[in-house]
Amino acid sequence: MELTLGPILFERNPDEFLRFYEEAARMDVDRVYIGEVVCARKLGFSHSDLKAIIELLEAAGKKVTLSSLAVISNDDELEFTRKLLSHSCSIEANDMAVFNMADPSVREVFAGPHITAYNAPTVEFLKSIGVKRVTFPVELSKESFEHIIRETGVFGEVFAHGKAPLAFSWRCYTSRAFGLSKTNCKHHCMNYPDGMELKTVDKEPIFTVNGTSVLSGDTYTLIEFVDSLKEAGVKALRISPQHKNTGKIVEVFRARMNGTIGNKEALDELKAVTDGGFSNGWYLGGAGKDYLSAVTSGR
Repeated sequence: MELTLGPILFERNPDEFLRFYEEAARMDVDRVYIGEVVCARKLGFSHSDLKAIIELLEAAGKKVTLSSLAVISNDDELEFTRKLLSHSCSIEANDMAVFNMADPSVREVFAGPHITAYNAPTVEFLKSIGVKRVTFPVELSKESFEHIIRETGVFGEVFAHGKAPLAFSWRCYTSRAFGLSKTNCKHHCMNYPDGMELKTVDKEPIFTVNGTSVLSGDTYTLIEFVDSLKEAGVKALRISPQHKNTGKIVEVFRARMNGTIGNKEALDELKAVTDGGFSNGWYLGGAGKDYLSAVTSGR
């Protein structure tokens, strides 16, 4: 089973962005996704730096895949995507338009978690156009993606840790919170390195706002279900980068995958480096905001 590092979803300044990938080159992951999923206006991401980052990661023995925007809604975002595709790495399509822009006969093209691959017929269609690897949407349960893998034989990847991306909009939530539109962006996202927290009237965290995207309030984690994910036929687990401690999170997942630590120790180590609580309810077919333990669920 592979361990992968997803694209950075949050705003970073250019120095932080570069430092993160210097650190990622030393992490014990098999594949690194680099690109931009949320917003083409981010300051940290630079097409001019991309070639050097790719070379750095590949020199460290990592496979590199470029992740596309989840919503391509205007000419600027289309041109941004064309520039991304000018690099020769494999591509993770997060908007269906990318399948028309990247030729699977020339390079590997994957379906990212924002392509609505919710069932076997959809995955069979994706396979028919050359897609061999699918990262399932975060809402899918183990039962659902286990069925899809069994029916289609696709290489299945699962989002296993991080703030779970739930929805995307053409408009920017963060800018609107400051009375601005997306076109008048002042990069307020930079002040919220892990997103802007939204709470219920009872002061419970419910969502995280990040530019044009909405994510889970708590950190989604499947650390207690690594063994059952293997049994389900999942071939890769994805960790979504956080502002701090991503390297430690990778270490914990790798140790759990290798069987050198157990579920309780792994969960305790993640709690020590995570702000807020955990969720994972979708994995067992429950409410997404809940956390279901492998012990109490009997899985």
